[in-house]
Amino acid sequence: MVSAFTMLVFNHLILDIMDQQPKKSPQIMFVDDDDHVRDSLKVFFDSTQMKILIFKSASEGLNSLKYQKIDMVISDYFLPDMNGVEFLNQVAIGNPDIIRILMATIVNDELKLDILKAGIDRFIEKPLTVASLDTIINELKS
Repeated sequence: MVSAFTMLVFNHLILDIMDQQPKKSPQIMFVDDDDHVRDSLKVFFDSTQMKILIFKSASEGLNSLKYQKIDMVISDYFLPDMNGVEFLNQVAIGNPDIIRILMATIVNDELKLDILKAGIDRFIEKPLTVASLDTIINELKS
């Protein structure tokens, strides 16, 4: 389960990314097949001003993109119907300006290469740690 502190730091990361965009209430899509992660995200982000859509599969997320204006998509790598890189590639086809972030627990050279080829904006290694999020936040500030 995602801790409240991790979610607070994650919220800070999202806000810093959104500071690079025109000011408005961001519409963020999360895609993760883990019930606990989705539930934690919902509880945490219900108390923010951000508009959050949470899905358990890539196909649900892609379907939502037909009807919703999304500013950022954050996806787990392991999804039931396709991997997160494939999903984020499909997101970019019709929505090249969406910020795309991938999360994964297992990282290898092949995945790193796939992320680079896909032009994914950020990668977050799970489990989320303060050190990794702090690094990303500092990169986004500069």
